[in-house]
Amino acid sequence: MCGIFCMFEANSHDADNCLCTYNCIQPTVNRRGPDYHSSVTLDFENHSFVFGASVLWLQGKEMTKQPVENEQSVFIFNGDIFGGTSIPSDVRKNFGDTIPLLHLLEKSEDVIDDLMNLQGPYSFVYLNKKRSKLYFGRDPYGRRSLLIGMKDSAILLTSVATRMLDIKCVELPAVGIFTYSLETGEVELLPWPFRHSNFKEKVSELETILNKTIKLQQNLELAHHTFINPTDNYLQYPLLSPDCIFSNLLNDARFFQNVQQLEVLLEKAIEKRIATQPAFCHKCIKSRNPCIHSTTGVLFSGGVDCAILALLADKYCSKHCSIDLLNVSFSGNAPDRQTGLQTLDELKQIRPERKWNFVEINVKESELNLERERRIADLIYPLNTILDDSLGCALWFASRGQTESYVSPCRVLLVGMGADELFGGYTKHRAALKRGGWQALHEALEIDWQNISFRNLARDDRVVSDHGRQLRTPYLDEEVVEFVRSLNCWER
Repeated sequence: MCGIFCMFEANSHDADNCLCTYNCIQPTVNRRGPDYHSSVTLDFENHSFVFGASVLWLQGKEMTKQPVENEQSVFIFNGDIFGGTSIPSDVRKNFGDTIPLLHLLEKSEDVIDDLMNLQGPYSFVYLNKKRSKLYFGRDPYGRRSLLIGMKDSAILLTSVATRMLDIKCVELPAVGIFTYSLETGEVELLPWPFRHSNFKEKVSELETILNKTIKLQQNLELAHHTFINPTDNYLQYPLLSPDCIFSNLLNDARFFQNVQQLEVLLEKAIEKRIATQPAFCHKCIKSRNPCIHSTTGVLFSGGVDCAILALLADKYCSKHCSIDLLNVSFSGNAPDRQTGLQTLDELKQIRPERKWNFVEINVKESELNLERERRIADLIYPLNTILDDSLGCALWFASRGQTESYVSPCRVLLVGMGADELFGGYTKHRAALKRGGWQALHEALEIDWQNISFRNLARDDRVVSDHGRQLRTPYLDEEVVEFVRSLNCWER
């Protein structure tokens, strides 16, 4: 994982303006990657560039320093490759993702095609000197943050910004791969092979920010799953007590097969996200001493989604290490604290050999107000609603993992984000079902999924990464999503 900064100005050979902006944002960018940070200043093709990056080492046997610069390229990659590329898995295991991906792009006859095929969460900036093009973008689900802004003729791309910056920023829409031509100044967009209903709105917003018309390379249809009514006898089950409902459903071969397949895919998603990280926590990463501390944590409210993640993570975390369960409360008797403790008891019964650290994070109002103004509001920016503030504050304190006597040393944090959108976990989904039946629920799930890359994932990435931890979302693994989205809403 890394923090990204890239600012460039056309018709300029002086990087002072870009450096001034970098100096303003650099402390926040550096907190995302506590293991290394550096910058590159470049005068190329009548453009002045400043690239900056910070690195959280989570892949490969040795850390890859960024920005990566050579005669052909400058590359900053904030992400994880979990598939969709010809790079062998053993190469990525030994050398990480960044260098092998850069070598692939430098040899590629179709750079955009190779980028389009990547699976996993990412954002990136890639200057290809031979082609005189700057490529940039985010993965289709928008799991990694990348903001974009413009001041005069200078364009800014950064993982995180500040409210006081004299450049208005927006979240770069996760709608495809963008290119900027150093020869013509044109911005082009190759969209993903599907479009969401608000595609035009997001592109138009970006055109306003850049004061440029964005050239579209393709014209694609809207993404939409067709609704099919269930047959009359498909969902006919006798009324049973709550204790019997699940066992009765699992006796149905159709439901049982779906549950089995989901379990296999979720296990695989979790394994990819924790098994290859260096076997060191924050405390031991520099000395590389044998580590028995928590390298992995789970944001833990005690709900079904995080309980499943904790249980499955046990299979792939070292048996010598503890797992931190981070539970935040703004009042002593918060519901999440009570459900968290109840679920902790169940985990201890199911996996008694694992050391579970239930981290009770209690936040006082004075501390909340202080950190909201001092740091959290900048991380939420450019979002600014009351809901963004509320959720952002809760996530920042939870992911900080700090109590009076303990600070979580984990570097990877598993979260259940995406589960509610996929499985209909919000109250509004139940309301839709009551109001209009299965079709109304289907439409509500479609709307939520079409908006997922534009809502809170980038914000949550900025908030969690401020603590030098990597946010990982197994429910948003491409294979998990593809399977769940292939099911009818009543099968989920």
